[in-house]
Amino acid sequence: MSNNNNTYERTDMIDPPLKVRGSQFVRENINAVTVDVFGHLSTKGSVSTSKLKVSGDCTIGGNCKANQVNNLGSLRVQNIQADNLRSSGYMSVAENAAAGTFYAEGAVKINRLTADSSIEIRLGNRSTVEVMRAGGNIIVKPSSKLINALMHPFRKLTCTTIEGTNITLYRTTADLVCGEEIIIGPGCTIGEIRYSKSLTVDLKSQVDRTVFLNP
Repeated sequence: MSNNNNTYERTDMIDPPLKVRGSQFVRENINAVTVDVFGHLSTKGSVSTSKLKVSGDCTIGGNCKANQVNNLGSLRVQNIQADNLRSSGYMSVAENAAAGTFYAEGAVKINRLTADSSIEIRLGNRSTVEVMRAGGNIIVKPSSKLINALMHPFRKLTCTTIEGTNITLYRTTADLVCGEEIIIGPGCTIGEIRYSKSLTVDLKSQVDRTVFLNP
């Protein structure tokens, strides 16, 4: 379903796929099998779908719940929940982002990010995640894309708290990092590290305090 009008007023639930190729404004909640945004979509309500794909610009005033989210453009949302959450553009989550697996290569601004399995962030620009927790691995490294090499000074992640099982960090500033096996690569500034198995710190990083947690 496509619509190029400036305003789209829903009168019932949308079950078929929703394709946005122009510009749409939705006043109420969206419930569609799939949502593909090639242009601009703005909704004051929430979005519930099996798959959300953003190639343009998408602003969700409420919450988003999906099995799979693939953001290739710009996505702004209040809260988001997905089994598989991937972003290669810009993603902003005002409150909570919850996923089974989370992967981002670009820029993210998230208040609280939690993942059942793993979190991987490939820094393409300056990013911020206040609290980041994963049941498994957390990896933060610079993006390998050639275009991002020119943005090297801006490829940083700022956090308050990072918690996971196996953690590898590059170019990250955090107050607290807590896990079992932790690797601190170059360009990091960490206030405190708590670990229970192993810790490696690059000479080009600064760690103020380390605490070994005896299991």
